[in-house]
Amino acid sequence: MVLFCIRPGICGSLKIFCKFRLARTEKQCSLSQLTIDILLRHYGLAFAKSPKEPLSKVTKNVLNEVEAFVKENQSGTKFDLLTASKSFKNIHMIADGKPSTNRATVGKIFASKLGAGPFATVSIVRTESGAVKKSVNRATMYQIL
Repeated sequence: MVLFCIRPGICGSLKIFCKFRLARTEKQCSLSQLTIDILLRHYGLAFAKSPKEPLSKVTKNVLNEVEAFVKENQSGTKFDLLTASKSFKNIHMIADGKPSTNRATVGKIFASKLGAGPFATVSIVRTESGAVKKSVNRATMYQIL
């Protein structure tokens, strides 16, 4: 088998070489970027650029799930949004190859609704010094009153 060097340190068959060249031409990107994209997809770290649910729909789903969580659990229960909502947990931290702020945005929207409506019995947990208590994964902790 004859090997072709796609770049120093990366060698493969003529078939792979041609596929790389074609993909690189189609995507109009560097070989390095193409290699990174392939590795991200292979290891499940890249997410489809479309279709995405609108943030308003995701927010509505999260708020509905947290509302159900609050109704189902007893007073005194401490939680974060990751444990209370499957939709929140499924919000990708990377969007289009860049860090996404969607989780933070949904968290801020939820925090703004505390003390009113279905979240009238939910408050932020604070430490003895008055700082906001965080969970192991650095999410704000809430408590059902």
